[in-house]
Parts: sequence; structure tokens; C-alpha cells
Amino acid sequence: MSKVLIVSKTRMADDKVCVGGVDVEWKRSVRLMKADGKHEKVSECPCEIYDVWDLDYINSNQRPTPHVEDVNVISRQKKSVLKDEIRQVGKLSQLLKQTNIPVFNGGLLSVFDRTLKATQYGTLFINKENVPSYSTCFWICDRDVHRRDFRGKHRYNYNDGSKQWGYNISYVGLTDAIDIIPQGSLIRLSLAHRWSPEDSEDEERCYLQLSGWFKNE
Repeated sequence: MSKVLIVSKTRMADDKVCVGGVDVEWKRSVRLMKADGKHEKVSECPCEIYDVWDLDYINSNQRPTPHVEDVNVISRQKKSVLKDEIRQVGKLSQLLKQTNIPVFNGGLLSVFDRTLKATQYGTLFINKENVPSYSTCFWICDRDVHRRDFRGKHRYNYNDGSKQWGYNISYVGLTDAIDIIPQGSLIRLSLAHRWSPEDSEDEERCYLQLSGWFKNE
């Protein structure tokens, strides 16, 4: 059994949920799926952010790099909830660093080992030419990140002055979107499944997603 801290819950198609965790014993990020390799429905999933679970799981190995975190959960038992004093950004980021989870400071473009590229509209992605060895990380933002919804979908905008109108990140978390994620917050980022629109000549890409944040209250 492994002790896993739940750090994210994101909504997928067909009302399914993607649950992200940190295995504090094996020092790795995990993306939790059922024993059959499928995702649970939102209404079925008992895991909540800050929960600590004892999990017995096996590696999925169904998707290529960078999506190396997928695991199939064989059994689980909730053990506790993370104490309030550890939820502060400094304490939580220190815990993550102790488990070898990537935690980036500074500008957004430094995350994922500087492999991100941008479309002309500021949407960030990776392609097959430069792939990091992981698909989830944390980032302590160096400036406020502003909500900028587009066509009914939640997005956040980061503007460091290097690109007109800044960079846009889709928000996929279940927590209600807020107007501003303040500077110094700990943000969880992930790379979506490789995808290309049917009507596009672009290569398949893994687009950057924002799945949640932790801020000092």
C-alpha cells in the first residue's frame, strides 16, 4: 500500500473525473483510475483534495511519455486529511520538493523544463519534437493570473509582457473558478492527452491545463 495525497480533481468528458495525487512514499505523481483503467464518474469518486489515502495500485502504461503518471487502483482506504498548518504554500511546496515532484518558480515558460511552445493566440502546448518526462507539475506563480473566459469555457491568462495579450491556459478543475489567482500561489499544471482538431493541419499536441491552486489565506 502507498500513502497518496490528493492534489487535484478535474472534469472530463461524459461527466468523468481525473484525480491527481502525490505518492509520498514512492515520491512520484500519480493519476488515479479504476482497476480496469477507466475513470470514475464525478458522482462516484470519494476522493477530495487534501485527502490522504492508502492505495494499492499498478502502473497503467497505456499512454506514451509524457503521461507516465497513470495508475490503476486495485484497492483504497481513506486514512486522514492533510492538517491545516501544512496547507500553506510554503509548507506544501516543501513537502512536494521532498517527494521529488517538480515545483517551478518564476515565469510560466520555465515549467516543464522549458519545452512549452505557444500558438499565435498564446495557447501553450508541447509537440512530439520536445517531450518532457512527466505530464504534471507545480508552479509558484510570479505574478497574478487573471481569469479570462472564452466561448463559455474557463481560462486563465498570464501576461509577463513577452507576448501581446499574454498566454492562455484552460481551467479544468472542479473547484469554482476565481477572478484572480494571486502572485505566490502554488498552481498545479498538467498536459492534456495528445490531440489535434479534425479540421486542422497541425500536428497532435499536448495542451497546457490548469487544474487547481493553493494560496495562502
